[in-house]
Parts: sequence; C-alpha cells; structure tokens
Amino acid sequence: MTSERGHRIVPHTADIRIEAWAPTREACLAEAVAAMVGSFADIRAQPERSVSAELAADTDDDRLVAVLDQVIYVLDTENAVAAGLTVDIGSRMLRVVMPVADLEGVEIIGAVPKAVALSGLSMDHRDGRWCAAAIIDV
Repeated sequence: MTSERGHRIVPHTADIRIEAWAPTREACLAEAVAAMVGSFADIRAQPERSVSAELAADTDDDRLVAVLDQVIYVLDTENAVAAGLTVDIGSRMLRVVMPVADLEGVEIIGAVPKAVALSGLSMDHRDGRWCAAAIIDV
C-alpha cells in the first residue's frame, strides 16, 4: 500500500479478498468498489446511466458492506456493473450514486460476486489513511 489511494485483489480460499486504501472514507469506499468490480469485469465500456440509493449504515464496517452489497444488487437486478462510486456519508445513512455500464457491454474476466462475507471485514482509519478489507463470496 504505497500509493495515496488504490486497491488490490488478494487470492483467498474459494473466494476473493479485496483491500482498498485512500485519504478519505469516501474515496476508500470507491476504491473498494473498484477492487470488487475489477475482480470479475473489464469495465472499459462507457457508463450509460447512473443508479442511486440511500443505504442504512451507521458504522464504517456497515458502510463497506452496504456499498459492496449494493454493487451486487445492481448487478443482479439491473444487469449493470458499477463503473465508479460517489458517496455522501451521513450519521446513519449513505447516499450512493454509481455510474453503471450494462452487463452485455462488459467483458467478464472472473467469478461474479455473490455476497460479502462478514468475517474478515474491516474499515478503519490508520497510519493517516482509510483502509478497507472484505472477503467476497464468488
């Protein structure tokens, strides 16, 4: 984790583990989304539209789960892949806006995520930046 912001995908037994870091909480959540999407899709297609949602979450771990679950929900219900994330964090709610590309215009390069595991989940501020980690069931 040498750059100011970024993400990586780490092999994990039968699943994937994503790690993300950034100087702000919002940017860290966006990097976590980029990591999860990058694990299964080559998203070179231009987003055609945006999807927004208000999600209940009052802890940082809850915020991470809520955002990643929303990406999976949009994939399952709208056949669309997140191409980014803008988030506004309130005390008990998140407002997220995701530009999305339709699934048929996206190259699938890995196992599609099914759920976010609650074990191994973390999002916290340390060493001057926000860090997040999650195990994704595929």
